[in-house]
Amino acid sequence: MPIITAAGHGRGGCGLWGYKVLVGLPGPKPPQFFATWLIRIVINCVLTVLDKRQRLAPDDDRAAERQRAFASDSDDRLDLRSAVRQARSKPFCPGGLKELRKRYANPEEPAGSAPSPAAGASELSAEEALRHKLAELKLRTEELFDIPEAYELTIADYRDDKREGGRAMFVWTKAGEDPIWSKSGKDSGLSVELNAQGDLIEYTIDVEESAGDLPELSVEELRLRAEKFALDHYPGALKPFSLTGTKFAESGTLFFYEQEVMGMPLPMSGFRVKVHRSGIVSDFRYFGRQTKPKIPESLVPKEQLLRQIADTARLDLRLAFLYKSVDDSDKDELRLVYEPTTRWMHFRADGVEEAREAADEDTESEEPAVWLPVPVPAVEAPPVRTAEDALKLLGLDPDRYELLREVEMDDRLTGFVWRRRDWQPDAAEDLSLDAFMRERSEETVKAKIDPAGGRLVSLFRFEEELPGELRLTRDECLDIALGFMARAQPGLAPFMQLRQREEEADSGREHFEFRIGKQGVWMEFDHFRLSVNKTTGQIGSMMGPSVDPAQLQAVEVTALMDEPEARRIYAEALDLKLGWETDYSGSGKRRRYRLMYRLVHKKKGREIRWIDARTGELICSKPD
Repeated sequence: MPIITAAGHGRGGCGLWGYKVLVGLPGPKPPQFFATWLIRIVINCVLTVLDKRQRLAPDDDRAAERQRAFASDSDDRLDLRSAVRQARSKPFCPGGLKELRKRYANPEEPAGSAPSPAAGASELSAEEALRHKLAELKLRTEELFDIPEAYELTIADYRDDKREGGRAMFVWTKAGEDPIWSKSGKDSGLSVELNAQGDLIEYTIDVEESAGDLPELSVEELRLRAEKFALDHYPGALKPFSLTGTKFAESGTLFFYEQEVMGMPLPMSGFRVKVHRSGIVSDFRYFGRQTKPKIPESLVPKEQLLRQIADTARLDLRLAFLYKSVDDSDKDELRLVYEPTTRWMHFRADGVEEAREAADEDTESEEPAVWLPVPVPAVEAPPVRTAEDALKLLGLDPDRYELLREVEMDDRLTGFVWRRRDWQPDAAEDLSLDAFMRERSEETVKAKIDPAGGRLVSLFRFEEELPGELRLTRDECLDIALGFMARAQPGLAPFMQLRQREEEADSGREHFEFRIGKQGVWMEFDHFRLSVNKTTGQIGSMMGPSVDPAQLQAVEVTALMDEPEARRIYAEALDLKLGWETDYSGSGKRRRYRLMYRLVHKKKGREIRWIDARTGELICSKPD
């Protein structure tokens, strides 16, 4: 999960809680308001890295591919894919009371600077100021929206951002229900975000229950409802923005109103509204008007750039797992493909320079990885199909841990959450986001299994690890890791190679990474990762691949066409699509843009992700 872990730890990078939020959720499909909110936290974690590096954002499709296993549904994944490229904001620091105290005590003092001599006296007034501000914005929220009587306030939090200013978030949920652990199909809640002046920034509500038997409206009627909602909160909202897109989903219709320059929309401008089929607005996000970017004096001719790409593009033979929710495929399946090296590249339309993915710059200077064969266990372990099987595999004492949650996450995975029986919740009344997530993660062990395949898919321990008496070397930890892997993923060892690394002397854990493939053809992202505590010998975390041994056994890895032929097919289908993209190379409060070309299929207008190495089929991204 490099897109998350690279964000850092602690309050400044929100990496720790963002990571826990993403990988630790046991629920199959979080409520709509909660899923949107979580994804924004993850996006901000990613963008923290971008702000630190002062580089271009990674392409949204690669970010989506890394997050695929954790997205709540296709709508949210598409939101994530577009937002990672388009959004730019400092991280949302949940529960950042200390920073807010400093801010209110001395507004001119930059965050992180040393406290003044009178800090003790000013902190109290800062805390009072924060409480008053939250109370004021809560009243404003209740003026804007009718909060159902059955709802109770679950989260009240505030952040201060150099670009966006102060933001308050309030979440109400139905009394007695939990926005993470509520029963599937009974999710209900409301989320509102306001700026410091009380203007609405984001609003999301679950409407399935309230919609009831209301009649289904036409698309035109839904659009009028969307515009009325926007005008109620921003009376001039329709003047600077145009309707640039409409996306249809089972839960409603999403309307995009954006600022256009040269007839093309500016990312993260204007607003978007999602309207339930009954006419109830279920989601609203306001971005506002952006500074008009400078229009290039001239553009690189598309034909010239296409010839250059066709001459220099390289196709790498890989195994790729196709997802029907992301790829233009009828089913989830493993295929032998050629992947274009240009797939992740976008090109400046003014010809100044070629945009490069930031991650590539990080890896260019690294030594080539050395991969070692993995010994095949003599005896395979029994499959993992039930909570009892998982409990036994993880070595959890049922007298010390209780099962809090078991749920079918989709048609393939089952999730479990165990918590230590001696855990006690924090007695202090704290409605911050930090406290909310801490209460749902402290002293828990979370796991996912694939019952049909009989394997453990992932494991994360969110409990304090007390030091043990062992002093394990890396080789000893590797023996533990291999033994656990053989039990967690029976039959996978013949398809794996271990990445060679030096012993991690300054860490309490040893981390191991295995790539997955067959007969020398490897998957790029679907790796197997796990960590071992060096003083207890305990497995701290594990992330398994999407594929299982049966799929690897069945896939054909002999290409029926060579790379030049696949490149010819690729080049003949290529086209360039012009559009504005957010420029992350600079700093400052104003959002900046560049006019970019991105590669698409000339007929479908979508990204060409792969070329099937056996049939020559061009596999594109899913239509929006």
